Amino acid sequence: MTVNRRPPSALLSGAIQTQIQALHCAIPELLGVDPAQALTLAQTCCLLTADYDSSEAAESRVLLGRALQANGQRTEALEEFRRAADSFAHLGQPTAEAEAQGFAGKLQLDLGHFDEAAEHLERAIGLSQEQADGQGIQATALNHLAIVNHHQGKVAEALGLLHRALGLRELEGNATGQINCLTNIGNIQMWFGQYGDAVKSLTQAYTLYKTQPADLKLETPILHNLAHVHSMRGDNGLAIEIMEAAYKSAVGSRDQQIQAAASLNLGMCCLDARQFDRAREYLQLALDLSRALKYQVGELHALDSLGNLYQQTEEPARAVQTIGEALGIALEIGSKQGELEARLQLGRLYLRQGVLDAAQQELETGLSLAIGIQSAKEQSEAHEALAEYFERRGDLGQALAHSRELTRIERELFNAERDRQTRNLSIQFEVERARHDAEIYRVRTDVEHEGRQRAEEQVRVRTAELARAQQEVVTRLAMAAEYRDDTTGEHTRRVGRTSARIALALGWPESQANVLGVAARLHDVGKIGIPDSVLLKPGKLDAAEFNQMQTHTLIGARILSGGRSELLRMAEEIALTHHERWDGSGYPRGLCGGQIPLSGRIVALADVFDALTQARPYKRAWSAQEALDEIRKQTGVHFDPQLVELALEVLTQPDAHGADGGEELLPLEQEDASHMLTVFEQLLVERTRELDQARAETERLALTDSLTGLGNRRALEQGLERTLNEAARDGKSFTVISFALDRLEGVNDLHGHAHGDDFLHSFALALAENFADVGPAYRIGGDEFAIVSTLVLETEALHHRLLQTQSQMQRCDFEAATASMGTAQYPQDAQTAGDLLRLSDQRMDQAKLSRRRGLH
Repeated sequence: MTVNRRPPSALLSGAIQTQIQALHCAIPELLGVDPAQALTLAQTCCLLTADYDSSEAAESRVLLGRALQANGQRTEALEEFRRAADSFAHLGQPTAEAEAQGFAGKLQLDLGHFDEAAEHLERAIGLSQEQADGQGIQATALNHLAIVNHHQGKVAEALGLLHRALGLRELEGNATGQINCLTNIGNIQMWFGQYGDAVKSLTQAYTLYKTQPADLKLETPILHNLAHVHSMRGDNGLAIEIMEAAYKSAVGSRDQQIQAAASLNLGMCCLDARQFDRAREYLQLALDLSRALKYQVGELHALDSLGNLYQQTEEPARAVQTIGEALGIALEIGSKQGELEARLQLGRLYLRQGVLDAAQQELETGLSLAIGIQSAKEQSEAHEALAEYFERRGDLGQALAHSRELTRIERELFNAERDRQTRNLSIQFEVERARHDAEIYRVRTDVEHEGRQRAEEQVRVRTAELARAQQEVVTRLAMAAEYRDDTTGEHTRRVGRTSARIALALGWPESQANVLGVAARLHDVGKIGIPDSVLLKPGKLDAAEFNQMQTHTLIGARILSGGRSELLRMAEEIALTHHERWDGSGYPRGLCGGQIPLSGRIVALADVFDALTQARPYKRAWSAQEALDEIRKQTGVHFDPQLVELALEVLTQPDAHGADGGEELLPLEQEDASHMLTVFEQLLVERTRELDQARAETERLALTDSLTGLGNRRALEQGLERTLNEAARDGKSFTVISFALDRLEGVNDLHGHAHGDDFLHSFALALAENFADVGPAYRIGGDEFAIVSTLVLETEALHHRLLQTQSQMQRCDFEAATASMGTAQYPQDAQTAGDLLRLSDQRMDQAKLSRRRGLH
């Protein structure tokens, strides 16, 4: 029997409509505090609207989906989101359909179904960007799609999507959305190894968060990523401190998925600090929570980290089994990044165990994956391990080839860092702004004391001077952006002159047209942030490279943002919009028609005309007539029809300044291109030298104990591994000596920690002095120290040196100072670095215990 559905909404009684509206308002509020009650109310809504093909019925399904998701019923929730999206599509409500598709996409993301998530999220973006009220939905979907792309190894695309989302969030003034975007941007910057940029993004997110009401679910991811950055920079103490705060926030949120992530991250920080028992506890908790939630992404990361733990605690069988489980999940959910990390870990494990065929298979597959997702860090790790593999096989030619690739990648990473330093030129803008503000403030104060007329004259003179200085910075920054593909800077000059001529023809005042002419020179300043591999590519860009190139509009607008002068405000507007198209098919925001600022429309036309008439590595120079014909063809598609009609008249007339460059509309003294390039090159050399010095100092600090000045545990591990490899190669022996300074806790308790620090520092100096010819001394944590010596020393001689160390401390007012010592020799006692350290530490503890028994 066929049942005829009632028409939408019209037959809903007023009482039912009022009841449904009240429930729709109440359910979102209950989701975070009482999910079970929210589910009951959502089911009631669906019952009330079951017989109606209406927006109320579809919205009830969305709320039911959200309530089911909050109660852990994800499969059922996904079905409700899909049904709601179909209903909204049938009703012709694209914004509501986009929201439902966005919920479905986020749920698929949580389930680890990345292809399905991308399908829903791309549909949400497509629907929402066409609607005036869809800005927030579009930003949310872009943010989630960026996470999907990151999991699939499309990292450059992910970063571009996040910047688009951040721009939308800024336009709508949504602080929470900005915080989420900045947090994710920081995460990807950290993945790229851009730790300084990551700290800036995350600090900006946390500063913005502090202006909002407390929200533990929002705060926890920021703290997670900040802790990760500090951990990857070698500051494990600060990383653990931040992560413990994040873990407390996660527990307080009562959200098990957030708690699983917090447990995982705290466990990873403890693992980096070699606190193995704590790491095992938190990582196992993360694994249990993820499995209970059926959260496969979390399960994958927990297994990967546990496998790393088992490697470090010398449990190879468990490590292989655990990482194998992680690889299985990565393959199941399509996580390219997870698969890459698992295969590299397995390859190194097999290599260490001597299972060479399996090692080769995993490492070569991992290298192919790393190349596919453009992960330079993992490529270098794969080449390093494969070089070792072929060396063991005796194939020195292949080993050398992989070593050369490793060197090339490391050089490219260094060059990328150097390119980022170029962007420091933008700091000059901030300096000029600050000087301008300070000068105006001082002059205005003078007005009150010395008379308005004299002070106003000073304002005019100072402003003119500062404007000239600012224009010089504009010129230098424009040339920096063009330097790599236009060493003369003539492209920016021509675009500026052409733009000003068009503006004058439009009837702009000469002063305003002159400002446009200078501002137009900065239209491509965002190219500073585009790698040479993309910017200078002679052939056609692929999709990923084109997406990365598109970000130069956002980068340029961000560099120029916040300016108070007309020049900088117009330059920001142009940098952001000069690639928008009249029909809405441009980027970065898809503006169309009159939505595009007139300045952007003018510069777009001038830029295209100049680009067509100049030779590039990938094309010949067109004639002026060919370029004009192409611009006519693009009328109403790329360009404003009215603007084209006027511009064609301007472009067919000769430039009054001539081809030699002539005089600028706003002349700058000594504005010679060669001089500017010399200045820029000198600045680049200086910045590179500073970068080298900073890197060397960072590496030194990363290997130094801040209290004693000795090498730290990381330095010991590197030195021990190096000595072990040399000894194994040359057939020689060496000794690991462990020390423990007795009674440190008693000194801290009796005299305070400051005196305890002096106690440690004194012992470090005495140890380094009395064992100077034995080997370098390290402080490896707390009261523990170590020395790695390639000398053959008798036990009595070592004890004699230890007694000298104690006597030196006693002469420094530490009369009761004693220390314990233990040794382990390679290869007689042990053959691995971990076993040597462990054995020498055990013998040191035995010596301490024996001495205590003798004292009693």
